[in-house]
Amino acid sequence: MSAILAAAAIALSGAAVAAFVPVRGATRAAFALLFGLGIWSASYAAVLFIAGNTPRTILLKDAVVAAAGAALLIARRGRACAVFNDAQVVESAPGWPRGAAIAAAVIATAFFVEHTFRNPDGGWDAWAIWNLRARFLARSGEDFRAAFSPDLLFWAHQDYPLLVPGIVAQAFLLWGKQPLWIPALVSYALAALCVAVLAGAAAELRRPPWGGLAALALLATPCFVGFAANQQSDVPVAALMLAASALTAFGIESRQRSCFAVAGISASLAAWTKNEGGVYLVCFALGLAAIRWAPARERFRSLVAFACGAAPVVALLIYFKFAIAHVNDLVSEPSAGRLFDVSRWGELGLALARRAIFFQSWGVWLVAEVVVLALVVPRLPPRPAARTLGVALVLAFAATLPIYVLQPHPLLWFFRASIDRVLIQLWPSILLATALAIVPRGADVQEAGGRPSLGELTDAIGASPSPQASANDR
Repeated sequence: MSAILAAAAIALSGAAVAAFVPVRGATRAAFALLFGLGIWSASYAAVLFIAGNTPRTILLKDAVVAAAGAALLIARRGRACAVFNDAQVVESAPGWPRGAAIAAAVIATAFFVEHTFRNPDGGWDAWAIWNLRARFLARSGEDFRAAFSPDLLFWAHQDYPLLVPGIVAQAFLLWGKQPLWIPALVSYALAALCVAVLAGAAAELRRPPWGGLAALALLATPCFVGFAANQQSDVPVAALMLAASALTAFGIESRQRSCFAVAGISASLAAWTKNEGGVYLVCFALGLAAIRWAPARERFRSLVAFACGAAPVVALLIYFKFAIAHVNDLVSEPSAGRLFDVSRWGELGLALARRAIFFQSWGVWLVAEVVVLALVVPRLPPRPAARTLGVALVLAFAATLPIYVLQPHPLLWFFRASIDRVLIQLWPSILLATALAIVPRGADVQEAGGRPSLGELTDAIGASPSPQASANDR
């Protein structure tokens, strides 16, 4: 009974939220499962803090979440969100991008399984933070607050949010045991959803071949599978921020305000996954406000919708930070003077330059992205969705840099231990934003009387955009 209610809560709540996403088929299913897992975890934490950690409260929570999802689906029946069908141009799409992406997914799965057999506990953060917290919650019952005790070693990061531990802990409780394969399966599922959401969103926004190419680029990034197999929370953050990015693009290009509310939900769930997610949420709101993709009144209403969607989980996060969690170790030794230390900024700049060519984790992907942004994107007509995401992602990355200078640990050690995590959290969204920037919308191609081939795109790269094209695109 408990497992049935849990499955219903995930499926119905996720489907209810995904009903506001202007996609269909497998892409909508990927969004629904991602949202369903996030809501299932956030609602578990809310009940945990309010009513305690008992089987009865968790069972009742699942029943309420399932009922709420079903009620919303019934209320939405007959008023379905208009499907974003940008692929209006009839084209003979090449099949090789899809085939290559499927082959890459099979190889990535094999690597994931091999790594999991060799390291069943995951990487450092998995057993020191995420799975540790999940086992605390599953075993402690009413004494669950011990999981956030200030007496724990600070490496356990008692202040980290609970999306991944919440999913794993509930799976432990449903199974009745705590086998190692459960957190590994959760990590694999969230990584697979990240790939599926990227492929589906890119295909809907910029036609099917680009979905396969975007998924292939993500799967071919060396550290993506490694982070997923290590069972860390960086890939779940990446998946939820990617969903927020895709929904923001859908909202800008379709003018459906409901997309911004769901984007707020997704970004807030990223904030409930890891501390960096809270910074990214604020940066996305700033990106929405900064770029003139619509009249001021429409942008304001979209920003309000984004804030309303984010509000419930943000309220949960604020309560957790002030009432439950231990103080963040990065601010336990504050020193504003470090911010003005030129030598620390210089050390950080050199470390960033070296990391761009770190073949073990990134191959040449970061170098290629810098080249595209510097030499290709400026020559193409500006596209509002890509510009909005670009501003949000630049702000998100820039906002992490002062933390490196301010934190009390040795800068180079802290940088090497964390920079790849920050980059992988943003990388799927960067891939989507890049695709939006370099490929025109299907509707724009239809107006121009055809579809762009790769050769035509190359020709466009070699020429500056005309003022008329830029004005029309704006």
